[in-house]
Amino acid sequence: MRRSSPFMPSARLQQQFIRLWQCCEGKSQDTTLNELAALLSCSRRHMRTLLNTMQDRGWLTWEAEVGRGKRSRLIFLYTGLALQQQRAEDLLEQDRIDQLVQLVGDKATVRQMLVSHLGRSFRQGRHILRVLYYRPLRNLLPGSALRRSETHIARQIFSSLTRINEANGELEADIAHHWQQISPLHWRFFLRPGVHFHHGRELEMDDVIASFKRINTLPLYSHIADIVSPTPWTLDIHLTQPDRWLPLLLGQVPAMILPREWETLSNFASHPIGTGPYAVIRNSTNQLKIQAFDDFFGYRALIDEVNVWVLPEIADEPAGGLMLKGPQGEEKEIESRLEEGCYYLLFDSRTHRGANQQVRDWVSYVLSPTNLVYFAEEQYQQLWFPAYGLLPRWHHARTIKSEKPAGLESLTLTFYQDHSEHRVIAGIMQQILASHQVTLEIKEISYDQWHEGEIESDIWLNSANFTLPLDFRCSRTCARCRCSNTVFRSTGKPTPPAGAMAR
Repeated sequence: MRRSSPFMPSARLQQQFIRLWQCCEGKSQDTTLNELAALLSCSRRHMRTLLNTMQDRGWLTWEAEVGRGKRSRLIFLYTGLALQQQRAEDLLEQDRIDQLVQLVGDKATVRQMLVSHLGRSFRQGRHILRVLYYRPLRNLLPGSALRRSETHIARQIFSSLTRINEANGELEADIAHHWQQISPLHWRFFLRPGVHFHHGRELEMDDVIASFKRINTLPLYSHIADIVSPTPWTLDIHLTQPDRWLPLLLGQVPAMILPREWETLSNFASHPIGTGPYAVIRNSTNQLKIQAFDDFFGYRALIDEVNVWVLPEIADEPAGGLMLKGPQGEEKEIESRLEEGCYYLLFDSRTHRGANQQVRDWVSYVLSPTNLVYFAEEQYQQLWFPAYGLLPRWHHARTIKSEKPAGLESLTLTFYQDHSEHRVIAGIMQQILASHQVTLEIKEISYDQWHEGEIESDIWLNSANFTLPLDFRCSRTCARCRCSNTVFRSTGKPTPPAGAMAR
């Protein structure tokens, strides 16, 4: 009786069989060990071991013939396709999406397999949620250039002194259990003891102080003059100017608490360590995996594990709304909502065309929200609606008929990468301006470049999306950004997030 080699891992053996099956085109044949060894680029001895092991697994039959010139018989009992499917299922269960893509090769097939495993499942006593996304989420560092999805994930990994309830917009306690305003320029926060980071260390006041000093250079936090701890688990914050929004401001992602040694920790931006309800287990170009943190100081997360599978190809497929199915299969209803935000154009006064009021007026007129929606394809017309302000209830944008400025032949538009609807909107703008004999040069840059804002451009395309409380969000945003032309807003959708700006 033959025994399978203890040195041959199952995954490696499966790959070898699939390769052998493909080389032989799945056909049984008379051959020799030397010929097969040449096909798999291995030694004659190793080829014999492979065949014996594969035969033990029931994948093939190897009828060896002894003697010069005699050929042995290779009979396939299992197809490479079936084994590939089995291997793919194993990789899916192990959340090894990078290996799955390499194994299957065809992205459409990979997507089909992923979709069949999406949603919430219960496996080995654990609640697992799998979702599909269109781009990697490699940077999760609070205070850096984060888009909306990264911001949402960061809230699961880190904690701050306060937090905002996403459902009702109300301010709640987080690491700080209580706070008070001593004077217009002096706030005091009382912190919980016994809070732990994901790597096991207990949070100390030095971590909190270091985290706030780190963000003191950011405009929204530059009015923090001093941070001290007069007594254990008490934090005093002194300001250069009054700020009634400070408790809300300290609940934002830039103010999340990091371990003071974060800069010395390997790959902290992609594998951060916080005190939040979830810890990062894996973060690659193909997958983000976070797991419930058992030592979280608040209520433990109900979902044990969240897997975000990355498949860039889905970025080109617009989708909006939520499909609701009734008791009968034919009963369907689409539910959608307008997002609290919009796409907008920002004219850059640092360029002579961007600073020209005539150019601004004319561009705002020809690229009006109504025009852009009118020239969009039908699939986008179902999702986009003209916007007349930053929020659905606002009507501050006014389109006035204007004449084209003399000598205007070209304009430059810039937006950040990995947002398919930016490309679509830019294409519509290019088409409309071309009909007026104006060439639109389009620049697609990285999000870091976008955040720095040093690229020369007449117009910037972006989107703003606000969460509760709206009066706080809008007051902070409008203080930093003056929108020259509101474009349109879209219905809420899971992927990719339209009408949303992640700062």
